[in-house]
Amino acid sequence: MEVLLHWIGGAGLILSIGNLHIGVDPVLCPKGTVQDYFWFKSKRIEAPVYQPEDFDKIDLWLITHNHEDHLDAYGLKVIKNSLPIISNPNASKLLLNDGKTNVHVLQWQQHQVFYIKNYIIDITAIPAIHGINPLSALFAGKGNGYYISVSNGQKTVNIYLTGDTVYKNKIVKSLRHKPIDLMIPNMGAAKQGSWIMTLTLNAKMLQKLQKQLQPKIIIPVHFGTFEHYKEPVSALKKLPIKHLKILKPGDRFLMKF
Repeated sequence: MEVLLHWIGGAGLILSIGNLHIGVDPVLCPKGTVQDYFWFKSKRIEAPVYQPEDFDKIDLWLITHNHEDHLDAYGLKVIKNSLPIISNPNASKLLLNDGKTNVHVLQWQQHQVFYIKNYIIDITAIPAIHGINPLSALFAGKGNGYYISVSNGQKTVNIYLTGDTVYKNKIVKSLRHKPIDLMIPNMGAAKQGSWIMTLTLNAKMLQKLQKQLQPKIIIPVHFGTFEHYKEPVSALKKLPIKHLKILKPGDRFLMKF
């Protein structure tokens, strides 16, 4: 089964599995935009790379949480109101208030099945723990990672989106015995070195996660795009991980499983 990943920038991407298209966390504000997170402000330092028509083909959206570097006003505009959307609880309020009518809320470990274009899409919400400091993680709120199994009746592809998380044993336990063809980790070590402490995966955490989960291919996202993503891409490039593919915003990478 062919899987095409188009990295738009930040957490935003489009997964195309055959002719099924899944959009993830559209953050589409232009380069130079300053976002306010109350504790800190952060400027977008890399522009999103996409064409407006890229979003016309989306069949299903996945939203991990409500932070503005995952879902902003620009991103809300490209989500058609009637399309099915999987969301965590805090982002669902934002989506519903914007007029989205087909929002499905998943708590951790809950799952939902969709039948779209002769595909069976089974989506499970995986814990995403947004900070190594328990207080920071509490204020950041619960986000979702997603384990996505897509079957065309003959083949199945299994994809794990980490969402904004750090390494925790409960995440590994929730994925035990689940095969992973493609893992898409949210990197950048957000706020690493500050009093807030690290909010997302860094290279060392990714290496530990890779050893535990053994995905076939890893394509990191969520690095470089905003000022609060502190770890440079060079840290990823140094990792001794086979099948680690480093993209630039706008890149498309085709895989066959």
